[in-house]
This record gives sequence, C-alpha cells and structure tokens, in this order.
Amino acid sequence: MKKKMVSIIFIIIICPLILCGCWNYREIDTLAIVAGMAIDKDMTTNKYVFTTEIITTQSQGVSSIISSQIFTSESDSIFDAVRDMIEKTGLRLFWSDAKVVIVSESLAREGIIPALDWTNRSNFVRPDMWLLIAKGNTASEILKTKVKLNEVTSFHLDDALNSWKVLSRFTNSMVWSFIDGLSSGNSQAVTTVKNELSDGTIIPLVEGCAIFKSDKLVGYLDGTETSYMLMVNNKIKQGLFTLLNVSGSSNNVTLKLNDNRTKLTPVYNNGLVSMIVDVYPVVSIHEIQGTKDYMNEVNLKILQSEAEKKIEIQIQSLISKLQNNYDSDVLGFGEIFKEDKPKVSEDYKKNKKDIFKNMKTKVNVHMIIKSSNRTIKPIYIGK
Repeated sequence: MKKKMVSIIFIIIICPLILCGCWNYREIDTLAIVAGMAIDKDMTTNKYVFTTEIITTQSQGVSSIISSQIFTSESDSIFDAVRDMIEKTGLRLFWSDAKVVIVSESLAREGIIPALDWTNRSNFVRPDMWLLIAKGNTASEILKTKVKLNEVTSFHLDDALNSWKVLSRFTNSMVWSFIDGLSSGNSQAVTTVKNELSDGTIIPLVEGCAIFKSDKLVGYLDGTETSYMLMVNNKIKQGLFTLLNVSGSSNNVTLKLNDNRTKLTPVYNNGLVSMIVDVYPVVSIHEIQGTKDYMNEVNLKILQSEAEKKIEIQIQSLISKLQNNYDSDVLGFGEIFKEDKPKVSEDYKKNKKDIFKNMKTKVNVHMIIKSSNRTIKPIYIGK
C-alpha cells in the first residue's frame, strides 16, 4: 500500500511538468519525496541538526524497490537547515507525504516550540504529521534505524502509530493537535520512540508518552501508565490487563477491554476541590493461566473485585505522579473545573494556586465481565 501511494504521489508531482512540456529526465531526477524528519540540537554549538528521510527507488526487472536515504544539515535555525540541505543535495524536496517528525529529548526539555515553528508555519508541510519524542536516543538515530533492508523507517513508524487505538499503549499525538493544545493552555502528552534490541535487531519501538508542561518536557509515562491515562481521558476502547495470583492463588488472568466509559465529576466543598473519577470498563476473560473456573458466580465476583481494585490503584498512582512529580494536568481536570465551576477556577487563578496540584481525587471502577471468548471453562486436567 505504501509503495502504491509513493508511486501515485510521484505521478502527481511529475504530471504538471509533462503536461506543460517543460520537463526533462534531469529535472525529474532532482525531485525528492520526504518521508519523515528528525530535529536535534547540538548543545555544544547551539545549532539545530535537521535530518530527513528521502524516498528512493531502484529498478529491479519490471518492478521497483522502494527504499530511503538519510540527509542531514546543521544551522542556527530549522529554516536555514532546510535551505542548506537543498543546496547540499541539489534536490527539490516535496514534504506533502512526510509522516513523522521526531524531536530529541534534550530539545524537548529546553522547549519544543522553536523546533515546531517551521513545521507549523510552512505551506509545504502537513500539519497532521505524527509528533514523536526520541527517548534515550537522538532523533536522528531513530530515523536512521532500519527495521528491514530497504524499508522506509518513517512508514514503519506510521504503521505502528496508526494502531494506537488497538494497542492503547501510546497516544495519538500529531503536530496540529499538540500546537492546538498549547494554544488553549492545556498540558500535552506526546508519544515516545526509542531504539530497542529485538531478536538480535535494533528496531524503533513506539510505546509510552512524554509529559509536557507548557512547551517543555518534564517526564515520561510507560506503556501501562499511558493506557490508564487514555482510560481516564475516554480515549481507550481496547486493551489488555493481566491480574497476577488472583485471590492468592497461582492463577493469572488476562482481561481484554472491549469498551470503556469514564465520568469525571468536579466537586467543591468547604474551600476544597476534588475530582470523582468513575470508570466503567467492559471486559472479557482472554486467558486463564490455571484451572480455576472464573465464570462461576463466586469466582467471578472475586475476579471482578480484584480487577476493579487494581485499576483504581493504578489510576490513583498515575494521578499522584502527574500532580507531585510532573505538575502537569494532561488529564484535563483543571479544564473541567473551568467549564463546570468557572468561579472556583477563577478564584484559584487569582490566588496563583494550581487547581490540579491541590485537587483531591477519588477513583471508582465499575467493571462488567461479559464473556470468556469462545469457551467459558478453563482447561481441566483429568484424573
């Protein structure tokens, strides 16, 4: 599908040249389709390091192999780095099919706005590119990583990111949504990517998210914490939760999330603000590592109670981390108070008090276990 799209884009680009009769093979050879970009900053020289992945094609008999080539330039601004890259390569860069922009951790901690200003301002760059934060690697190192021979790394990342609703271990952060959130004064969560060793091969792994306060990176959530963040924000419909040693036994049970709804209720009482978080997950038993039947009434209630308790603890831990470690309201609790109880929100603002940091929370989980997939019984061992 990606190869077909690249071919279509290439045809769209060269057709105007052919129709107006002002083309030649030399001109076509100077066209370059950008698949993705990475932005780092050399903290020694204070210059931006701009890396692009450009699609290349190689003839193989009657077909062509789609691959990519990496180009890097360095300058005092992103715009200068782009112009420098054009001069170095002699290529005319087309940005409309760029899938991702990766920003380094060090640059994000310093403030991400300078890195995104050109992508937001340029008429040639798509605003719906995925935005990623490189964790433990430079952004350039991520873009240079090849999962397979001749594979376009940016397309690999795009495929992974398009599965966010199914995997539910990272968020759907795009350039436009991040900038829109900043403009509204909301804290943001951005998906992280890092190079990891898998079966002897280094691959870029998309999981977890980077937490921002204003435009600065302040910390991270892992994949599990990100799942619970999405649950609170009503952005998760699928996912897996594993309960270890249910009711003190050796049985482990994996629950598949089929649906979820979360209700947030702001409360103001005697000068104190609090948020009641009611979570309504609908799950099915996906796997039982043991022989206990969890679909009979007694065991089902035990399983439900333990699952509810686990989710309550995990969400409360997440909220505490965001309040105490990061002071970042990516859950949007402050915004809910602003909409539902504007006077309370305004009073906190006048007194220069952070409403989210001073908020008490109560988490209640109301789980429904609907089924156990194809069979309702565990595997029994005969005697």
